[in-house]
Amino acid sequence: MSDIIPIDLDTARPVADSFAAVTGIRCRLISAAGETLYQSGRPEDECAYLKALPGTPPPCADLHLRGIRQAERFGGRYIYACSSSLAYCASPIMAGGVLAGGLVAGPVLLMDTDDLLEELAQHRGFPLEGVPSLHAFLSGIPQVSSALLSGLSLQLFAAALSIGDNSRELFLQRDEGLRQQQMGQYVHQTKAAGQSPRYPIEKEPQLYAAVARGDRITATALLNDLLGHIFFFTPDPDDSGIRVAELFWLLSRAAISGGGNPEAVLAISDQYLKKLRRLRTQEEMTRWLAQALRRYTALVFQLVDTKHRDVIQRAVGYMQANCDRNLTLGEVADYVGYSRSYFSKVFKEELGYGFRSCLNQLRVEKSKVLLLASGATMSEIYAACGFEDQSYFCKVFKKVVGVTPDRYRKQTRRIDEQMERDRGAP
Repeated sequence: MSDIIPIDLDTARPVADSFAAVTGIRCRLISAAGETLYQSGRPEDECAYLKALPGTPPPCADLHLRGIRQAERFGGRYIYACSSSLAYCASPIMAGGVLAGGLVAGPVLLMDTDDLLEELAQHRGFPLEGVPSLHAFLSGIPQVSSALLSGLSLQLFAAALSIGDNSRELFLQRDEGLRQQQMGQYVHQTKAAGQSPRYPIEKEPQLYAAVARGDRITATALLNDLLGHIFFFTPDPDDSGIRVAELFWLLSRAAISGGGNPEAVLAISDQYLKKLRRLRTQEEMTRWLAQALRRYTALVFQLVDTKHRDVIQRAVGYMQANCDRNLTLGEVADYVGYSRSYFSKVFKEELGYGFRSCLNQLRVEKSKVLLLASGATMSEIYAACGFEDQSYFCKVFKKVVGVTPDRYRKQTRRIDEQMERDRGAP
């Protein structure tokens, strides 16, 4: 406990109060140990209320602390949901470059109150009429769209920046570290396969599609794999530079394909190309291309036709929160209010892959966290991620990641250990 850096409460309390007053959403101040130091806004404790309902209480231990840590890892912002489908956003507060705690805003509802009532009743195993106060309780929680929740997350990040010694540059540096780690993982996984390294050309159309729909998370992962191959398996530096330039033009054309104004995209391209001529190192080129990717995907997200975007975002959020159980396409279609056949069609059109593929990817991402962050057995992990048996889990994991779960756990930890040794080397 002595290693925990305290937060300046005199500075933090007014910030939390202001956020709650302006948004109407509770804002909590949480220490790096997970202790709630202060909360402003909604007086009712949703966790205490939900735990008092009939049935098995939701497993929410350290939920918000995990949210803050994920926000620190992913650039300062993180949106998540509890097991009862209440949504929150978190941002870290840094002191001296170390996590001191964070702000958590929520709960909010991303789904209709009646749908959540039915969901809770089914999940906890009690009749709706058995808890007449539940509807009134949920009706008092703000209901927001995915777009509004994203905006709230950005405002919370700005609030957190004003409390600690945070800076945008700090999180950009963390993004760079994560990008280098992902590239390193790709290289080690490729080498571990024992085959002659082949440029993953099939990832280029996937990258194009991700940028065209404004999906920065998927696009970033694909770009890191491609850059990992270019910089570690292309011996000639001139060839590496040519490959990077080719990827840049792929990003710009994808942005136009996704609905970006051609003149605006080309103007951005001119700005970045002027910088390219001055770049010399691998780090400079990866940072430059990552910045271009963020700019293009943001432009697409703002300009692309958003007819089904909110529906798909709600669906994927629901899938992510419930991927640890037997989740069906029909259940998710009912949740967003679409027929099963129409939902399946729209889902595939918007994301470029089907419902089952998306669900498996979400489950695999959850399993990757458990593989690295816990000592759980393989059987405990696949069960916690919604897979029916270990054989199927291993098959899906290898298809998505490229290696078996056991090898991923072992070699990723070796990569982390090597990176730590490299950082400590004179």
